[in-house]
Amino acid sequence: MISESSENYLKAIFKLQRDQEWVATGEVARRVGVAPPSATRMIQRLGERGWVEHGAYRGVRLTDEGRRRALKVVRSHRILETYLAEVLGMPWDRVHSEVERLEHVVSEDLVNRLEEALGFPIEDPHGSPIPDRDGHLPEEDNAQPLSSSEVGRTYLVRRISDAPAGALQYLGSHGIVPGVTLVLEKREPFEGPLLLKVGGDSSSREGVPLGRELARRILVEPQGGASDHEEESPSS
Repeated sequence: MISESSENYLKAIFKLQRDQEWVATGEVARRVGVAPPSATRMIQRLGERGWVEHGAYRGVRLTDEGRRRALKVVRSHRILETYLAEVLGMPWDRVHSEVERLEHVVSEDLVNRLEEALGFPIEDPHGSPIPDRDGHLPEEDNAQPLSSSEVGRTYLVRRISDAPAGALQYLGSHGIVPGVTLVLEKREPFEGPLLLKVGGDSSSREGVPLGRELARRILVEPQGGASDHEEESPSS
C-alpha cells in the first residue's frame, strides 16, 4: 500500500521532470511544501522502494516503476477534475483542491468507469493530457509559455499549468481558457505585465493585463502570422 505522501512526491517529481531529466531536491521540497531535509528523507525512502534514483550532485528522477505509479495518480486526478467540472458543474478554479484529497482514495475501477461515462476525454479542464489506462500520455504538442511568445501574434491557449485557484478565477473571468485564441499585444519592459486581446472579436474589448509569472503557466500555440497590433518596444 502506497502512502498519500509518497504519491504526492512521485507526482511532484513527475511534473518537474517535464523540463529536465534530474530534479534538484530543493525544487521537490518547494513543490510539495516541505523543508529540504524532509524532502531528502522521503526521497531516500522512495529510493529504497525502487521508485526513484537519487544522488548528491544529480538530484532525483523517477524509475520506470516510479513513473508508472506517478502516472496512475495523475490519471486519477485529471479524470476526477474533468468529472467535477463537466458533470457536477464545479468551477475550474475549485476542482484541483477538491481532487487533491480524492485522488489518493479512489479505486482504479471507479476511475475507469468515470472515464467511460465522460466519453474517454483526452484533456482535463485545464488542458492537461490525461494518461490512458496503460499509463501512456498523448504525444506532446508544440505549446510554449505565453511569457516568451512573440508580440503581435495570435495564439491558441492549449493548457494552464499548475496555476493557483485565484489565478484561474482571474483567467476564467477574462475568458482565458483552453481552446480560446488571443493576441499578445504588448510586453511591458523590466518584467512588466503583458497586454492581451482575447477571442476572435478582440477589437471590442479592452486589453487584459497579465503578470509574467502567470503568463509562464499559460501554454500556447502560434496561429497564422503576426497581427497588426502594437509591437514590443526594443527596451522590453
